[in-house]
Amino acid sequence: MDIDRIREQIPVCRRMVYVNSGWSGPSPVSVVEAIKARLDYEMEQGPTTPDVRESGREIQDQTRLAVANLLNAAPEEVCLTKNTTDGINIVINGLTWNQGDEIITCSLEHSSVLVPSYFQQWRHGAVVKVVALASDEGHDEILAKIESAITDRTRLVFLSHIQYSTGLRMPVEEIRRMTKDRGIMMLLDGAQTAGHIALDMKAIDCDFYAIPGQKWLLGSEGIGALYIRQDMIPQVQPVHVAGRAVMPHDGPEDMEPEIASIDKLKGSSTSTALQAGLLEAISFVQAAGMDEIEARDLDLASQLKQSLGETPGVKVLSPIERSGSSGLVSFAIDGMEPEDAVARLWERDRIVARQVGFPHGIRVSLHFFNTEEEVGQIVEAVRRLA
Repeated sequence: MDIDRIREQIPVCRRMVYVNSGWSGPSPVSVVEAIKARLDYEMEQGPTTPDVRESGREIQDQTRLAVANLLNAAPEEVCLTKNTTDGINIVINGLTWNQGDEIITCSLEHSSVLVPSYFQQWRHGAVVKVVALASDEGHDEILAKIESAITDRTRLVFLSHIQYSTGLRMPVEEIRRMTKDRGIMMLLDGAQTAGHIALDMKAIDCDFYAIPGQKWLLGSEGIGALYIRQDMIPQVQPVHVAGRAVMPHDGPEDMEPEIASIDKLKGSSTSTALQAGLLEAISFVQAAGMDEIEARDLDLASQLKQSLGETPGVKVLSPIERSGSSGLVSFAIDGMEPEDAVARLWERDRIVARQVGFPHGIRVSLHFFNTEEEVGQIVEAVRRLA
């Protein structure tokens, strides 16, 4: 992996220490150029001329295939969405809920997991069970706590694959093995995984997996994707219906709902330019290699955690063990509010981080374009604050 060459293609690297890909990653020049090229083409040739429409269909198909390859899934199991939350809502609002059905999630979750879950409780009488986890909970403890929450009414386990607040990597394959034979569905929020770690839907064996394009994949806002395992597609009813939600028909009197194809979940009008950007973003990270990116992110995070752990007045909140770790590192500084620390890191050192609410701390997202030297700069800046 040629880090210097990669950084040359990400202009923000020349201006600051950008360690906030867990919120939104900085797009490479090629991604922005792909979006612009498509918009220019539509502007010059007309958005609905035959050639433009045909090329648009090709871009959509290529993007869907690229996402499928990224996830080790079939293209027929992939639907392009607006973002992770859009994919989550397609699933959780498209399932049928009965009074007393249980949804198991955990206390570290993002609001995009918790709020859609509670809406099923408020609307349909489902029961949300929140498993309390420490910010650096070990895998054995996670598995034991989730298993103890399962009953014969448990219908769905709904978790983030990597927790946004501390980077805790959940043992999703082990959880799946625990739940599958009991007929419990699994929905995973992949907001912090796509472009960050190697993904394999066949190995995870979950039912549903939602990802964004704008975070670790370094794509643009406004596009993401949803994976639904083929045999689960009939279980999800479209909550926003368009022309693809019905079978081919001769007239209105012949309409029948589409059941088996994921195309039933498509909207009518989408941005081909954003799809072109996502296609290029996936190509960019895959050229570096997902296994290599995952290893580098973990190495950088380990370096930062070790140095911060040796700093008086600083507490590392993220897991230390590599199996439970990711490129996300959260920490707290004694006597300083995270919001103030984040502001001072930017004002004094041009370091872009963010604060998280639970646990209350500063979060750094280390990605493959970051360097060991930048990790050192972060450590020195934090030590000045501590």
